[in-house]
Amino acid sequence: MGIRIRRWAGAAVPLAIVAAMAAGCGSSGEPAAGNDAGKNAPKEKQEPVTLRFYTGDKDYAQRFKTEIADKVKQKYPYISFEFQGADSGKEIQDLVVAKETPDIYYQGTSALDNQLVKLNLHYDLAELVKTNKFDLNRIDPAYMDVIKSASATYGGTYYGLPVTAFTPVLFYNKDIFDKFGVAYPKDDMTWDDAYELAKRLTRYQDGVQYRGITMNFPYLLDNNQLGAPYFHLTENKAAVNTDAWKSIFTTLTRFYLLPMNAKLEKLSRVKEVQAFTGTRVSAMHADVTAAIESFPDDFTRWDMVSMPTMKEAPGINFQTNPRFYYIMSSSKHKQEAFRVIDFVLSEEMQMAASKAGKATVLTNPDIRKAYGESFDKIKGKHVEALYANKHVKPSPPRDPKLVTVPVTSFVNDEFNNVLSGQKDVNTALRNMDDAINKAIAAEMAK
Repeated sequence: MGIRIRRWAGAAVPLAIVAAMAAGCGSSGEPAAGNDAGKNAPKEKQEPVTLRFYTGDKDYAQRFKTEIADKVKQKYPYISFEFQGADSGKEIQDLVVAKETPDIYYQGTSALDNQLVKLNLHYDLAELVKTNKFDLNRIDPAYMDVIKSASATYGGTYYGLPVTAFTPVLFYNKDIFDKFGVAYPKDDMTWDDAYELAKRLTRYQDGVQYRGITMNFPYLLDNNQLGAPYFHLTENKAAVNTDAWKSIFTTLTRFYLLPMNAKLEKLSRVKEVQAFTGTRVSAMHADVTAAIESFPDDFTRWDMVSMPTMKEAPGINFQTNPRFYYIMSSSKHKQEAFRVIDFVLSEEMQMAASKAGKATVLTNPDIRKAYGESFDKIKGKHVEALYANKHVKPSPPRDPKLVTVPVTSFVNDEFNNVLSGQKDVNTALRNMDDAINKAIAAEMAK
């Protein structure tokens, strides 16, 4: 059949995001069409090979089959897949124990930081890139910078290659702007400009509390426009009690402190998206283009502009956080797995993904222009917003000998503490700094 699908419940990644991860893959075909990759690659016995493919989204199984697996099967009839989705008891660490470790892992840099390195599954693709003469210059440097920086932190070159791009943009609901007679947002706004709009649109009327803006704040903080890191680059300690982080927190939390009829409950990305596309009480929503996948079919009166920028970094968008294909160090089929990556990054596959509304990771202008052509939700929208600004470069790589710990809960908790008025920015950053330092100390003591 080409692909065996295991349906597991419980995703490790928010559905709206993973939905857009799904089809955004693509390289140069066969030993390579449009790229010389594989032309001089080692000759292989084309015996049947089954590659285990793992991702955090259980609901990606059918899309993976139709958008990736079936097309790979047409190109390489000897390659089949076994799809594995994350669930309780089926996380990556569970698969390692069960000797069911995947060959390819599809995820962002969080997988490298939180799982692959700790499980010793990270594998440097530099040699495969060289052996297969894969042309990395076809990939947008903004996306390569992300994996190069992340890999260098652990002493590597490329532990993965980007296949799917998510671009941060500012969405807006035309109906709310029209209702209150406010002009639509434009490209190249600053956060101060956006704040002025939000002040005019945060109002209570006819029993409805309208909000000027909602946002995917976990993403905006992790990939902030100043490139500010959570960890000190050369010491085992946090680096969030800084002027850069103070500016970031102050810039974003002020939108939530605008007067409203009732206090906000603790927020999450899911609740923020719901306020924009579900109850539709939010006039603007700052998120990545992946969110479009989750927009209801009857929600059509929206558009997008470039993300507002920080005064300290004019013309700079948030850091891009693409999804990567990682080949596991334990895989016995590394060449075949790389052949899949090569094909998924072909112009053919990337063009199909771009037309379907998944931003390409390639620099090819024709593929970029084709964005959303066959995706009804995007037709007629201001797609130029995706490329209006440059992405901030990731922070320099951290010393690979230093300890890294998960920080998501600390960051989300303290951000919520500020927007709810429980703490000021300075106190929240001090507490977050302390919490991260304690987590580092606990990890070092193990």
